[in-house]
Amino acid sequence: MLKTVFESSPIPTFVIGRDHKILYWNRAMEQLSGIKAEEAVGSKDPWRGFYHKYRPVMADLIVDERESEIPFWYPDKQSKSKLIDGAYEATDFFPELGGGSKWLRFTVSALRDSAGTILGAVETLEDVTGRRLAEDTLKESEKMYRALSITDALTGLYNSRYFYDQLRLEIERAERYRHPLSLLFLDIDDFKDFNDTYGHLEGDSILARLGKVILKSLRRTDSAYRYGGEEFIVALSETTGDAAVILAERIREEFENEGFYPLGGGKAVFKTVSIGVAQYIFQEASRIFLKRADANMYHAKGQGKNRVFYRNE
Repeated sequence: MLKTVFESSPIPTFVIGRDHKILYWNRAMEQLSGIKAEEAVGSKDPWRGFYHKYRPVMADLIVDERESEIPFWYPDKQSKSKLIDGAYEATDFFPELGGGSKWLRFTVSALRDSAGTILGAVETLEDVTGRRLAEDTLKESEKMYRALSITDALTGLYNSRYFYDQLRLEIERAERYRHPLSLLFLDIDDFKDFNDTYGHLEGDSILARLGKVILKSLRRTDSAYRYGGEEFIVALSETTGDAAVILAERIREEFENEGFYPLGGGKAVFKTVSIGVAQYIFQEASRIFLKRADANMYHAKGQGKNRVFYRNE
């Protein structure tokens, strides 16, 4: 009766003895592994059903009472069973199994006699490929949603909501390590006049182009944000105000040389940007830091626009 139940079970299952010989290899296991029972039973190689070269399967570890080695062979993928005392569960990826790649979840428990002596181990397997793919798809969707929620669709830069969160973190890091931190506050010169003349769609192309210029100028540790309308902010960690001025000038000069052809006209239109630079003063409130960068940007406009202004007081 036990053999009949074992053979008719839809759950891939095999049993090994104390000497590691395979005692049972049911039909579901044949279908999963592509190995017939007559080939498997009597051998000491259950690993051949899963791997290209020798390594112990979990049943081998249980039979030899080497449970302490389970985390080595299945790092971050194993746990004690919540249903069966003394049993272990794990999930792993098998690139070639029965003619295809699969994610398997398996449970292994020891077989003991009445005195508690281990006689062997039984291992059951479950194909969880579909579930795993669905989980990965969900994670990717959540990641994409997260990216969309913090990104300005027009420019590809982060949005202002995300800026305030990151500014707080940057200030905390600067305070902790006593490292410099600087901000660039950018505003497109005479942007309203351009919109009034050529329309908002053409104005959007200006905003998008400035976003690309900024992104191209950034280092890996920098971050850029569309603060609102035609205003942009760049956060420069590990950067003094003097070094920030150099980056600001690079952005200003590159944007100044970008030609635009609104409404398909043959004559290029050039736009400029005014940039205020501020370096963080330790113990300063974030709103004061931001206000100083904004004020320096207005000083740049007051001095004739298309320039960088830096004063740290």
